[in-house]
Amino acid sequence: MNVVILCGGRGVMDPETRQRIPKAMLQIGGKPLLWHVMKIFATAGFTDFVLALGEGGEIIRRYFYYQHLDARDIEIAGASGAIRYLSNSPEENWRIKCVDTGINAATGSRIARCRRHVEGETFLVAYSDCLCSVNLHALLAEHKRTGKLVTVTGVQPPSRFGTFMVGEDGVVGYTTDSKLIGRGGFLNGGFMVMNPGIFSYVEVFNECNLEQEVFTRLASERNVGIFTHEGYWHAIDTERDVQSVSRLLLENKRPWLATYASE
Repeated sequence: MNVVILCGGRGVMDPETRQRIPKAMLQIGGKPLLWHVMKIFATAGFTDFVLALGEGGEIIRRYFYYQHLDARDIEIAGASGAIRYLSNSPEENWRIKCVDTGINAATGSRIARCRRHVEGETFLVAYSDCLCSVNLHALLAEHKRTGKLVTVTGVQPPSRFGTFMVGEDGVVGYTTDSKLIGRGGFLNGGFMVMNPGIFSYVEVFNECNLEQEVFTRLASERNVGIFTHEGYWHAIDTERDVQSVSRLLLENKRPWLATYASE
């Protein structure tokens, strides 16, 4: 099963070099954030990737082109430059397609431009900036059970801020364990399943936004399923987020892989 990963956008400022790079290439524990997202799928057995590239896509291409050299011991013949690999790569069974979907393309159109690589199949979709311990096999099972066109992993992440409960007489309580959104509401956790019918809703030559246009239409048609996830989820948006996840790696913790740790 193919995994389409959306790698577009204007990018972010690299906290180390202070240069603009794709957010997917932010370094966490010596590896790009995108690599960690792909590792979630690979750990679950999904290793066929379609990277929907946008601005800065050449940086992502270059990384994966040379990654097979950087990750192995090699022997180089001085005269010819021929390379002999002396060790295996942990990612040697990954198959990665880098697809140019346009510098300024919207998310729906990026998916449309990957159609020929997933034609006729149900496929997984993810953003390149979220880490999550979602059980992908359970997500697929729920998608099959409901028969919806799209199934989205729904999350309710905790707030970083304390919350005051207010009654008629003023403050009646306080908690640091509140959620970002209210009961019955869920954020898109960024790990999704889509049927081929999605290509009737996204267009190659007319920019369409997955979140603002496609999901709105599908929801009105009752054609979106939610797979609720209560485990680890972290969107990487700020330098604080990078530092938080990097600290976990320094402690040899990878909660986004916890679902498959015992398998």
